[in-house]
Amino acid sequence: MLKLESISGFVPYPRLNNLCPYVKMNLGEIVISKENIEIFFDLIDTSALIFFEELKMPYLEGITEAANNLLSGSVDQKLSKVSKNKIESMINRVNTIDFQKEEVRKAMQLCILKGFKHQKRTNADITPDTIGLFIAFLLEKLYANSNNIVLFDPLVGTGNLITTIANHSDKISKLIGVESNIESYRLAEAMFDMMDYGNELYFQDTLLFHHLRADAIVADFPYSQLDKGSYFPYDFINHHSNNLAIGGYFLGVVPNDFFEIPGSDMFKDVIKNLWQVVGLVKLPSTLFKGIGKSIFILRRSDDSIPKIEKVLLADITSFEDEEVLQIQIAKINLWFKTNLDNRGETI
Repeated sequence: MLKLESISGFVPYPRLNNLCPYVKMNLGEIVISKENIEIFFDLIDTSALIFFEELKMPYLEGITEAANNLLSGSVDQKLSKVSKNKIESMINRVNTIDFQKEEVRKAMQLCILKGFKHQKRTNADITPDTIGLFIAFLLEKLYANSNNIVLFDPLVGTGNLITTIANHSDKISKLIGVESNIESYRLAEAMFDMMDYGNELYFQDTLLFHHLRADAIVADFPYSQLDKGSYFPYDFINHHSNNLAIGGYFLGVVPNDFFEIPGSDMFKDVIKNLWQVVGLVKLPSTLFKGIGKSIFILRRSDDSIPKIEKVLLADITSFEDEEVLQIQIAKINLWFKTNLDNRGETI
């Protein structure tokens, strides 16, 4: 069995779990098996490699085909008898194990990272697990009195961010995603199918998606430049204000130069009319190769939504230094206790 530590891009589990001592009271504790992740990874990876060798199928496409085979319980590709028997045997083994959704997600993510490396595609297209876990923590605090949340990611990509959040929250009842890249869309579709998160994924331009009233929106923005005087993140937030229920929260992972773009003053005026600024949490610079990012928190507002007296401003300098992280999380918890914990409201 291939060991996960040998895979380029694999992040050791202790680094991801540093959040746990300080947020597990909100997120709960998921017990996952490293062996189960390796077994699931082996099936998807071995299948994709066989498809590549015998069918000249791109590795990332092979991931989706392998997922379809597992879901159908059969191998439908025209393969050599030896290869077909090998995959069928691995499917049979996987079917004897009751996998946690988080084990499936981690295994799928590792396969996708491997495929990205083969294509020389940047890993920046996949939101780091630590960010997903931290956003799940923030959502649990923001929706402390709410359940059955419809969570919408209009830039769903391969689905890693939204499924990480869903796997660490029992408040979310439905996931909805939009993606315009066909390869990423199919990978997200495989992720949703493997974890039984439904089929509300849409292959289209996010700025053409309408007629939704989600309870919460999350998004990880790509690095963008001005295009004919237009800045994509501003256009995105303005557009999707119509897809979020009044009182719902938007949590966007934005570049740290977000408010330095020409036209930002006009964008701030739009925010005042449609949104209430809730907070800005700066993320560790070590998570990014270029410009750092922050989590920008907005609330869709009207006259019925009470105003927040003090905006949450926080700087998470590290997810690895547990002592420093504990202090920073304590400050965030204090802000919630002071500003939001006595609301008594639901979404």
